[in-house]
Amino acid sequence: MPDSVLAHLLSFVPVEDAIKTQVLSKRWQFLWTYLPSLHFRSCCYDDFADFVTFVNKTLIPSNCSKLKRFRVDCDYSCLPDFEPSVSLWTRFAVGKGTEELHLQFEDIDNFMVDECRYELPQRLFTNPSFKALCFCLCSVVPKGVVAWNSLTKLSIGYVELSDAVIQKILAGSPVLEFLEIYCFYGFDRMRISHSALKELILREIWDFESNRVGSELEISAPNLQSLQILGCLGRTTCRLLDVSSLVDATLNFKLIRPGEDSEDDSDLDPEDGYESIQNFLRGLLESLVHVKNSTVGTWAIQVLSIMEAKGLRSPLLKCECLRLDTPIFQSVLPGIANLLESSPNLETFRVTTMSSSICYEEEALSREWKWF
Repeated sequence: MPDSVLAHLLSFVPVEDAIKTQVLSKRWQFLWTYLPSLHFRSCCYDDFADFVTFVNKTLIPSNCSKLKRFRVDCDYSCLPDFEPSVSLWTRFAVGKGTEELHLQFEDIDNFMVDECRYELPQRLFTNPSFKALCFCLCSVVPKGVVAWNSLTKLSIGYVELSDAVIQKILAGSPVLEFLEIYCFYGFDRMRISHSALKELILREIWDFESNRVGSELEISAPNLQSLQILGCLGRTTCRLLDVSSLVDATLNFKLIRPGEDSEDDSDLDPEDGYESIQNFLRGLLESLVHVKNSTVGTWAIQVLSIMEAKGLRSPLLKCECLRLDTPIFQSVLPGIANLLESSPNLETFRVTTMSSSICYEEEALSREWKWF
């Protein structure tokens, strides 16, 4: 096989093992230096300094003219002492015309602290080679324009983002098709006017440490085809202004009730704040009445159960395929009936009981049902 094919095959094994192949023969001695994809994981090292040294030594002899993928997975709590090396890695990625860059850092306990996030260097915001970017626990603050002219996929997590930064990213990514933002806070509006973006995933809004009680996230994306709102949104509701092109919608999230602590399981007055929650969900469903494929999670179904008990109907839906992502307990049955009676065009109905992104214990469900 040609050397290029062998190097491609080597990119599917850990870098450490790929380097070991240099002992096989003279032909293989430098073959690993042409790896088109590099993936470094600190979990394989007992000493973080050894990990940094290995990455640095691996990059120096690299002969690949253009990298397909460059990825680093490590604990950021150890990185501040080695920040010059991290900057070296990003310069290397830019210099090699990397198409996919993944900086997957971890320090979940301290992610709300600015010092515990790696600040992306400005050079990364004006790179025409990037086609896919994935940043976790990174500070995303472009000081100038964003120029990601080839970027089609972007995932950002454990991050603070302002309205201005969101708009810069969208304006500077004209062919962006997929956007995922998870475990985030700081912005209130997403206005997506260009036609390229087809899929948006919003997962987990972190507002527990802020005073943003009752805040609202507005989304306007007239060309969007798929929308997923997942996980715990804290006390932040979502308002869909224009999603007229949506075909697929997933509502598998949970809100913290007014007056409730995020970890508080005590009984509440069933009338306390539930009217606003019902109005929020009803408004959300009214924005999605035209969607053909809908997925609804446990929390939304339970709110529909409350509405059913009060004689309130879900908006009339035009969905042809309905998927419920929920365990089957007493508290969800009225909500399921409410949805089915409000979906006259339904052709396919599916219930998934094990994959729900928000897990509920049977005891907790029974207790919540008693509140109603």
